[in-house]
Amino acid sequence: MLICYCIVLFLASINHQKRTSVDRMQIRIYLSLRLTGVLLVFFLLFQNSAKGQEMFGVTLGNYSGVNGIIINPATMTNSKNYLDINVFSADFFMFNNAYYLPSADVSIYDIMKPGFEFPTYGEKQQNLLYYKNQKPKQATVNIRMQGPGAMYQYGKHAFGLTTSFRYFTSGNNIAWEMPIFGYESLSYEPLQNTAFNDYSIDIATSAWFQLGLSYAYNIYNYMDQSISVGATISKLWGYAGIYGEVDNVDYIVLDDSTINIKNLDGKAGYAVPVDYNNNDLINDPLFRGSGLGVDIGVLYVKKKFVGTQRWKHASQQQFEDYVYRAGFSIIDIGRVNYKNNAQLIDYDNVSAFWQNFDTISYDNVNQVVQEISDVFYGDPNASYAGNSFKIGLPTAVSLQFDYHYSKNIYFGAIWIQPVRLNQHTLRRPAQLAIIPRYETKMMEISVPISLYNYRYPRIGLAFRYSFFTIGTERLGTYLAISDLNGLDIYFSFKISFGKGTYKFKSHNKCYNNEYGYSDKEKANFKKK
Repeated sequence: MLICYCIVLFLASINHQKRTSVDRMQIRIYLSLRLTGVLLVFFLLFQNSAKGQEMFGVTLGNYSGVNGIIINPATMTNSKNYLDINVFSADFFMFNNAYYLPSADVSIYDIMKPGFEFPTYGEKQQNLLYYKNQKPKQATVNIRMQGPGAMYQYGKHAFGLTTSFRYFTSGNNIAWEMPIFGYESLSYEPLQNTAFNDYSIDIATSAWFQLGLSYAYNIYNYMDQSISVGATISKLWGYAGIYGEVDNVDYIVLDDSTINIKNLDGKAGYAVPVDYNNNDLINDPLFRGSGLGVDIGVLYVKKKFVGTQRWKHASQQQFEDYVYRAGFSIIDIGRVNYKNNAQLIDYDNVSAFWQNFDTISYDNVNQVVQEISDVFYGDPNASYAGNSFKIGLPTAVSLQFDYHYSKNIYFGAIWIQPVRLNQHTLRRPAQLAIIPRYETKMMEISVPISLYNYRYPRIGLAFRYSFFTIGTERLGTYLAISDLNGLDIYFSFKISFGKGTYKFKSHNKCYNNEYGYSDKEKANFKKK
């Protein structure tokens, strides 16, 4: 949320008087990326905000309960808790492959120390280094704060209520030279007088509040097999959103004050709590958009035992242990429609020979937008394209698998693949992970081993003791063996009520777990 403020305030507050060294760095970043519009600025801002991704340690276990709804709402019918109450959970994730701090110079623990000062590099005394390669750059910031919520299972039915604040930023296919210009400034001679022709850059950021209602139903339960389906419908209230897309930008930086932009084809939209005429913060209305979100899922369970439960109270329900279970889900289907204090700008295959690029000045957001429009169109209002836009949620399909190896040992696996259902959308990174874990009622330890974006291997660690869970999917960050180019940490406080708290007592001496099945049916199944 603070990043949303920073983006617009930064665009509107730079002047050319009484600069600090940090201010000058920000100016260089802004000027170097301005040729693609305001959409690229925040990418270079949030790389300083290293404040996990899918919380594998709290979403996949048998005690995940209400948190399991995040990845697959159908899992509510296969939990060891019949009632699970979330007090507060949080997930902070950040990753980029443009900038970093070497692990030999800085650790995450150093940053936490009072009075810490970042190291400096080079003649310009920069606080970061950049990766010296020509690979496209990606970046993701994912913050999820889960407020009060609960999950309740009653027989074949399960119900859930979740509340959360979510902030998500994604940048994809960002041209490799742009972060270098941002770091070195336009005066960086090795990149001057070089023709750059970049395509398909997209960046989006959105902050919203979410209220979700979930329901799951066990549609098939016969012998040792069970199938459940579930869904979550969420009401979304958008606090702030920004998106930008560059279909093509063809340009040459001639010197530190001149850019020859041969072609620029792109769009940008923004709706933030700022008065664009004077930069005052505004919160009326509090939300600048609204929308709906949907998650759907299915879960198949291969049980260890055949059993027909008999119970009168929810606490008497028994957890039916499994050999393995497999799930499929589609999560975060939907979008937020921003239409309050929203502006949409469009540059449709425009060009400009932009001289004195480094001498511009402005006092507010509208001046910035109008000046850029005047450069490309000769008209300060020609780039204006509307007062509403939509940003899609970070939609993904997911497969989950969990194998019960022995009494307390499990081996889980998960695959998450982003899909694009909206024109302007947040993009969730792809992930592939295996998750061995040790699990008891009081304690759980899991070690997620994942491949982020099918390229970056990571090892994590999550630990649960009773009502509290803490974990990370980037253990190397905390062991100071990985360069600091991101951060991942999550935790959860919950109150849980386990199944089988009170045993069902039957006066029928012939009663057993297999009551209700014929001898022929039971002959087809071998107990383990």
